[in-house]
Amino acid sequence: MMSTTNYSYASSSSYRVCPPGVPSKCWFGEEIITFTSKTNENPYRRFYRCAIAMKRENEEHLFKWVDEALLDEIKMVNEKCNRVAKNISDMRMKVMAKFSLQLPILHSSENIHLHPIASFSITNPTKKVQNSSMASSSFSSSSAISVVRLLSPRVFVNFRGIDLRNNFISHLEKALGESDIDFFIDNQLLPSEDLETLFKEIEDSKIALAIFTERYSESKWCLDELVKIMEKVQEGKLRVIPIFFKVKVNDVKHFTGKFGRNLYRGDRRENSNMPKWEAALRSVPAKKGLTWADHMNESDFIVDIVKIVKKVQAKISGGQGTNNMSSTNISSVSSSGNTLSGTIEQPRLEQQLKELEEKLFDFNYEKRRIVGIVGMPGIDWLKNTLLNDKAQMFTKKSFYLLDDVSHKDQVEYLLQNRERIIDGSKIVITTRDKSSIEKLVDDTYVVSGLNDKEALQLFNNHAKGNFPELSKKFVEYAGGNPRALEELGKEICGKDENQWKARLLTLPYCCNPRILTELRFSYDLLSDQQKDAFLDIACFFRSEEEDYVKCLLDPHVTESGEAVKDLAEKLLICISAGRVEMHDVWCTFGKELGSSHENKSGERMLNHDKTIETLYLKRLKKGKNKVRGIFLDMSKFGGINGIPLKANRFIKRLDQQNLRYLKIYDSLCPQRCEKDCKVNLPDELEFPFPEIRYFHWLKFPLTELPSDFNPNNLIDLRLPYSKIKHVWEDAKKTPQLKWVDLSFSTELSDLSALSKAFYLRRLNLEGCTNLSSLPKEMSNMKSLVFLNLRGCVMLSSLPKKLNLISLKILILSGCSKFEKFELYSENLEFLHLDSTAIKSLPKSIKNFQKLVLLNLKECKVLESLPYYLYKLKALEELILSGCVLLRSFPDIKENMENLQILLLDRTSIKELPNVLLHCVKFKDQVVCQQPLRMNGISLLRHLCLRGNKDICSLGSSISQLYHLKWIDLKYCDSLLSISTLPPNLQCLDAHECISLKTVASPLALLMPTTQQVPTSFIFTNCEKLEQAAKNEIVCYAHNKSRLLSEALNRQNKGFAFETLVATCFPGSEVPAWFSHRASGAELKPELPGHWSKNGYVGIALCAIVSFEDYENRNKDLQLKCRCEFNDIETSSSNFNCHIGGLSETGVKEKKIKSSHVFIGYTNWLDINKGQEQNGTMGCVPTKASITFKVTDGTNEVMNCEILKCGFSLVYESGSWEASLGTECVTHCKGILSGFLKGIKWLFK
Repeated sequence: MMSTTNYSYASSSSYRVCPPGVPSKCWFGEEIITFTSKTNENPYRRFYRCAIAMKRENEEHLFKWVDEALLDEIKMVNEKCNRVAKNISDMRMKVMAKFSLQLPILHSSENIHLHPIASFSITNPTKKVQNSSMASSSFSSSSAISVVRLLSPRVFVNFRGIDLRNNFISHLEKALGESDIDFFIDNQLLPSEDLETLFKEIEDSKIALAIFTERYSESKWCLDELVKIMEKVQEGKLRVIPIFFKVKVNDVKHFTGKFGRNLYRGDRRENSNMPKWEAALRSVPAKKGLTWADHMNESDFIVDIVKIVKKVQAKISGGQGTNNMSSTNISSVSSSGNTLSGTIEQPRLEQQLKELEEKLFDFNYEKRRIVGIVGMPGIDWLKNTLLNDKAQMFTKKSFYLLDDVSHKDQVEYLLQNRERIIDGSKIVITTRDKSSIEKLVDDTYVVSGLNDKEALQLFNNHAKGNFPELSKKFVEYAGGNPRALEELGKEICGKDENQWKARLLTLPYCCNPRILTELRFSYDLLSDQQKDAFLDIACFFRSEEEDYVKCLLDPHVTESGEAVKDLAEKLLICISAGRVEMHDVWCTFGKELGSSHENKSGERMLNHDKTIETLYLKRLKKGKNKVRGIFLDMSKFGGINGIPLKANRFIKRLDQQNLRYLKIYDSLCPQRCEKDCKVNLPDELEFPFPEIRYFHWLKFPLTELPSDFNPNNLIDLRLPYSKIKHVWEDAKKTPQLKWVDLSFSTELSDLSALSKAFYLRRLNLEGCTNLSSLPKEMSNMKSLVFLNLRGCVMLSSLPKKLNLISLKILILSGCSKFEKFELYSENLEFLHLDSTAIKSLPKSIKNFQKLVLLNLKECKVLESLPYYLYKLKALEELILSGCVLLRSFPDIKENMENLQILLLDRTSIKELPNVLLHCVKFKDQVVCQQPLRMNGISLLRHLCLRGNKDICSLGSSISQLYHLKWIDLKYCDSLLSISTLPPNLQCLDAHECISLKTVASPLALLMPTTQQVPTSFIFTNCEKLEQAAKNEIVCYAHNKSRLLSEALNRQNKGFAFETLVATCFPGSEVPAWFSHRASGAELKPELPGHWSKNGYVGIALCAIVSFEDYENRNKDLQLKCRCEFNDIETSSSNFNCHIGGLSETGVKEKKIKSSHVFIGYTNWLDINKGQEQNGTMGCVPTKASITFKVTDGTNEVMNCEILKCGFSLVYESGSWEASLGTECVTHCKGILSGFLKGIKWLFK
């Protein structure tokens, strides 16, 4: 034993005070040694110290007199004996209390268990959560809650001794003792006892005070105690009251400030207990507690703590039960005087809560019901406490809330014993992982984000700025996530507009620290496979197709497919329209995390400057960079000509076993219009990366890929606009290759290097102008779905007997030397042969039973179509536009039940399909043919005969094409007449049919309708059109508009701002039946009282427009009308109306040769509603102002003159003839006859 004469009791006052009893180790873990004092004050008195203290006399290490330590030991043993005696007494009273409480419970028919939340009510979302007794009464009047009365529940105090033991805790200890509160503080332990003894004390307690300070997180013992406390809380056996003493609540919850730095100091992140510590620290701040304010006196704060402890003791002893120990969830709490109040008020989503309430509280539903709530985090629960063979759900009606289920194993017992649950029971499960409740729940409610209005309100509450446009951008980024809105608002609160703008620019790359901490918790729960998938998607593959992403993450599509699915189930990504999408906040988090070099899987390089530094500027100190992927955007090079890279630069700088993704691209111009790539290479490149899966290089500068390029794992190869001549010198095995894009590689001449790409799915060779042939081994590409050869002008044919069994899309557009088409593919759906040199189609085409589109546009040497064309039963669109040598169309002998679009414009067809043709012209002789029924192409919707010089008339059977919507007859120079048209036609364009004289009566069948579909009939430059034909056109338009208006009136649709029916034809006079006519572009009719009564359904408008000095260079003309009704007090008293227009989609300019009549019909039903609100209004005359003008879509066309205009009211059947006038009355019988014919045809 060592001794010294330098220590005395008096001098020990500066040393740290030791806990009671004999010490086992010093504060810093050193062994204790006994010394003997030789001072005059304490001669030969023994004391405890450690070896370090002997060497460093001024440090505050342990000091204690041996005799005082022994007295402490005796005192503690005595106190422990007293506690044992008291526990025995308490146990007796508990047993008696439990027995007495069992009597009323035996008469209850059902129990309600709220686990782990003590109260749950959704009666009014604007009020606070009700207490448990109120909640239970709202569920069932006969319900009861099982309770056991506890006397004087014990309090365990969890704290950091180095901060508080000699000050705050000593005062708290005294206050608790004076209030007769049974408590435990670790200075009551014997020195030799370990952490397990503390755990036993926690298990024996009913209340825990967790006192947080800035140095609390330094102590592993404190954190381990907290983990144990939260375990007992989750079991429902303990209540925890968090005390935040001189530390911020959010610093504890989010591990920020000094608290966070102390938690992660040194290498503690690698500690295996860290996830448990983090989970416990996140959970505790969500409990009701007390926060010390700077202005408060410590003694007052201790009084508040004692009061809240007494309240909790009273609640436990007063009947709340031993199984409901956790507190109601709130975000944060503070203490001011004696008041306990919440500091954060969550937005009240009344509609969402109403929907949730309907799912949860339908207690009239007598069967068992399990509801899953997805996206609502809470606190963990322990299945063994709730789900066991003795659970009351198997014996009585029960209500259970299982909060924050994280894995399906937690509810596996419930799934296996589902049928044992008593009918009428309700079980609610909240989770952030949909897969955990799969096959278990009867219904699922997905918690949605805030809508735009709610989100903006929440953001502004925290941001407190007056920049509305910038606020909307922040809100758009947050995507309705309340936590993100709150933290972003707090981050920019008090900053100026420039700082807001600067932060907006960094949002996609820099995550808010508090948000990052929140998201990191969910991320850390993922497996390594899931983490890699998440980071790859966030950094590289967001918005890509789901199947594509799965293939890139894992070629075998096993674990990766599961990883993508798991991420979707955990709501970290979503699958929308077949694409993998990710919330902006998650994406920012993923990019920030993924671009870190600390990732086990390697760094994902997205930052342009850092990538350039790594590849070009940086000198490595030691080792190689572990990089998983590089995305280098050349558009960010600015004025730099480029960066020169040595041949071995990649292998010198990057770990060869890690690189998977390489992409060199231009985000501003995908085609990279500049001549050369800005990444300059010598004549060769060393690239032996065996794990490379994704190789994209825009304008790749070499003539072939490196010889050491290993394609064993290559999945996607894209080299558009490259200088490549062949992929490799020889063919290589590419067992995983599925996508290849060599488009616009104009020097590519040989594709044989890909002859072993047996699993290729898509091959894009568009614009490879030097490619003259394809390898015959292509037949081995059994998975090829898409083949694009557009613009391969040297290609003359496909390999002989090419059989691509999976091919769905083949594009040969613009292959001007392609003469012979031969292919076997039973799954082909889209075939583009436009602008090729083929003369005919092969017999094998009849085997294309799945063909949907056949495009033969501009095949200028195509002479005929096969007679068995009708065997293409799936064909929907047939394009023959511009086939100038095509003179005949095969008969449709069988029903082509899916054909909807037939384009025959600019062909030389003289023998049209017999289902369409009535008369054809052969050498100035008209030959009539027998019209046939139209059932062969009954679904035809779009028919184009534009530019045909031989058609004389359409067959009458065309009226049977009920689904036909659009007919284009422009420039049909020989067309003499138009037969009755089908009833649902929306557009007939007969522009410049210079021989057209007559139309059928009726022009089209009239049928009842419920649709508001604008209809137009265009007869511009039809100079030979007879007056009777013009009258027929106007009468049909009039009746059509009346039917549409009546239908809208029945449906109470109100005002239609677009024209219902419009027509135009050559002429210079407003029809006589227009009741108001005027010269020029304006008229001001005065309408009598009650004009909107007596069957009023709409308005007819007319204008005579002169085009003599105008050519339609802009290819778009619109005739518009401004209507003002001065004495009508309705919202629609002033409105604009589109009367008609002219447009030209082709190259040829449309020139109007003379003045034309434009007539349009619209309805204005709101006028009746407005006048019904004021009964006297109908007696007041109405002054109207009608103004017309011609525009090009934007500005008024000044050299198109409005010569005359007209206005008239349109009335329903039985009264419209009076307004129509004598000019059109003679045609009424024909119109009514047509209507009756339409009705008869409909029911035929």
